[in-house]
Amino acid sequence: MSNRRRMQLGDWLNGAALLAVGVFLGLAIHNMAQLVGTAFWPMIIIIPVLFGGVFLLVLVFDGLIDRIFPSGIVPATQQKTKERRPLALLSSLPTGIIIGVIGAHFGLGEIML
Repeated sequence: MSNRRRMQLGDWLNGAALLAVGVFLGLAIHNMAQLVGTAFWPMIIIIPVLFGGVFLLVLVFDGLIDRIFPSGIVPATQQKTKERRPLALLSSLPTGIIIGVIGAHFGLGEIML
């Protein structure tokens, strides 16, 4: 634990944002799991396939635009640090997903969505 750096203000804000994203992902996972027993089970296959297609389309267009219109700006090299990220920051997304799934089981999805 000694080689982990301390939490800074940016880490706390980033961790809170990841926790909120995790809660919404947990709600979505729970609601998609409920679709298995209904007539809407093909949506479990269609939604990720469409999302993956759009994601790949954005990557292709981004690479194409970078090749056609190069900016000429080279990003600075990042220094390799031996300090690892704080454990609270690393565990915020999985914790948010767990909170979201448990909260959706107890009705949090009807309140938030």
